[in-house]
Amino acid sequence: MGIWVYADDIILLAPSRSGLQQMTTICERFADMYDLKFSTNVDVVKSKTKCVIFSKTVIDVNSVRPIMLDNLPLPFVNEIKHLGNVLQSDNSMTKDCSIKRACFISKIHSLNQEFYFSDPKTLLKLYNIYTCSFHGSHLWDLYCNNVVRLYSSWNMAVKVVFNLPRATHRYFIEPISEKHHLKTMLCSRFVSFFHSLKKSNKIAIRLLSNAFQNNLMTTLGKNIYNIAQDCNCYPSDLTKLYVKSNLTFAEVSDENFWKIPFLKELLSVRSNEIEIPGFERDELSQIINYLCCD
Repeated sequence: MGIWVYADDIILLAPSRSGLQQMTTICERFADMYDLKFSTNVDVVKSKTKCVIFSKTVIDVNSVRPIMLDNLPLPFVNEIKHLGNVLQSDNSMTKDCSIKRACFISKIHSLNQEFYFSDPKTLLKLYNIYTCSFHGSHLWDLYCNNVVRLYSSWNMAVKVVFNLPRATHRYFIEPISEKHHLKTMLCSRFVSFFHSLKKSNKIAIRLLSNAFQNNLMTTLGKNIYNIAQDCNCYPSDLTKLYVKSNLTFAEVSDENFWKIPFLKELLSVRSNEIEIPGFERDELSQIINYLCCD
């Protein structure tokens, strides 16, 4: 798997410095033959061509002999942006997730300001359409702390839409919104992506996906294992529809199940969809707060 190409975005992969230098030299000769130029500069800001050392341990790049292209040393960096995704030298993807979480929150605020007059269900539809693409989420560890914070941001967005207390229990989020949780969305998409890899017409992609699906040291293997655990099934049973039907963000205990229809009715009263005589607005808010946070 020496080269990944998408339009004019090219990544060269090599297990050693000498191997990468040989590949870079081949590219340099090709450019000379066809009168092409690479963007190279000793200043990392001005150079579009960069080098990254992917490693779980921190490596002092100053101790590594630079890769030469057009007689100039290529700068070493800790991260690069490729096809809209931030790839980090430690393979964590934490920065990519944090950036997209910030964009998600920003879009949520914009929609709330623009459509403040809309009912909660309409706003949730807009959230699904305009804020939940999360391009590149297939590369994330869907159970790491950064992604869990993204799930919490979704929870908060739902609470704001329905004007629920910030301390509202998590098990209310899905029943009240009547939508799949963001975690379910991302996990179902990941399973669909995984099956597309296994059916790829490129033998190398099929080989890698089959090799890593049971390897818990890889992001792919960890995600498949954890999703299967959440769905209470074997990894081989996972499909997109199975995940949507069986993955729940927070289970509702039997002793709290009665609260769900009660809270829905109270929210309908508050939004004037139905009327219950004898309730003051303050009393209604106190009961809702008690149900959500007790």
